[in-house]
Amino acid sequence: MTDVFTVCILEPCCEKSEPGYTPRQPYYVRTPGWSDSCNHLRSERRKATITEHETREKAEAEYQGKARGWGSTDGWLYEGEMPPEGERFRIMPIKGTLTTHFWHGEPVEIPFPTIDLAREYAEEYHEYPDGGHYRQILYNIVGDQDAVVRWSSYTVKVGTELTVEDWA
Repeated sequence: MTDVFTVCILEPCCEKSEPGYTPRQPYYVRTPGWSDSCNHLRSERRKATITEHETREKAEAEYQGKARGWGSTDGWLYEGEMPPEGERFRIMPIKGTLTTHFWHGEPVEIPFPTIDLAREYAEEYHEYPDGGHYRQILYNIVGDQDAVVRWSSYTVKVGTELTVEDWA
């Protein structure tokens, strides 16, 4: 049996939603703070593309070329096959401020093959458009076809069905 290496990349829908396209803003925009210059709906702006490779070198070349460095987008590299739809996972972040309530955000567009990979991705540092950094601390891991909790960073019971914009 040959090894399979899977790469998932969030591809922009058009040139106006590519990282770096900021005609009216003085700073470089990098995901997740994409420019509002694109007229597509938020849900249509980025689509996850999943490719499988037989060698690590080919997988790393695609991943490094698209998900790392200047002008990059979000993505991950996984040693193994991507499970079929319905057996994948997504991150459902908790949003809010220190002075207001917290609510369940929409699940991110990227599907993950394992809960552990989704957790690692949520907890790694990401860059804001203004150059600051953040790390997701409060989040749930849900299915790719539903919002049923498979794992929670703040003790929501596994099996709980969440609703976007409900209080957390």
